[in-house]
Amino acid sequence: MHLAAALGLGSSAAVAFVGAGGKKTAMGQLTAEGTDEGYDVGYTTTTAMPPPPDLPLTLTGPDEWCDDLDEHEPPVAFARERVADPARVDWKVRGFDASVVEQLSEAGLFDWLLVKADGARKREFKAPGAREPVVPRTASHVVPVASVAAVGEVLTTDVVHRPERVADITGLDVGDTITVEAVGTVLTHPEGGLRNAPTEASVIPLVNKADTESQRRTARDVLSHALSQTGRCSRGVITSFASDICEVVAATDVQEDQR
Repeated sequence: MHLAAALGLGSSAAVAFVGAGGKKTAMGQLTAEGTDEGYDVGYTTTTAMPPPPDLPLTLTGPDEWCDDLDEHEPPVAFARERVADPARVDWKVRGFDASVVEQLSEAGLFDWLLVKADGARKREFKAPGAREPVVPRTASHVVPVASVAAVGEVLTTDVVHRPERVADITGLDVGDTITVEAVGTVLTHPEGGLRNAPTEASVIPLVNKADTESQRRTARDVLSHALSQTGRCSRGVITSFASDICEVVAATDVQEDQR
């Protein structure tokens, strides 16, 4: 199954990615799928990001973006400015306020507008800080992401961005082993993956890096727990972009299993 079908994207969508462990890869996959289907795809951020390696990048201001983006055939990545002396990468760009991305959505320049809405410092798992994520109110879909590789690891900054926030949400202590339940809880918690999601947006948690059958079973357990914690999500998605895996876990199936 294609990722776009798993997420339920139609011919028009604004998709905000939050969390850790696969946001940029998922955005790249959707860029390829949308382009293959003939859709105009835009790729941007409300925080900061390394520029995607396979897309042309346009730097533009909030007052010039319409003219600047009209000059480029999609797919195109765009941001506001370079970040001076970025940590951990050679270079990085800073994106736009949510209000500017909302204007972009409403202007209709792109069929699919993909938005990286928070950062994770290359960790496998995270919970948002007080000012995160920056999700535009026009987002039709919000995708909270976590890597299955976090399960069984220790809750520290080696693996997790903002481990103290994960601890607050899950009841674990920093230094504890990360459980299936902890990852699932954060993915669909009001202060986790659901934080700042627009009321009308579809929220689809995604568990990535399920490269082996054992990891896929673990990912299913994560999503089963995540979906059991909320009525907001109709399904979740398991992915391995390395192994070409994209599997939907339906909330109705989880409910049946729990009876």
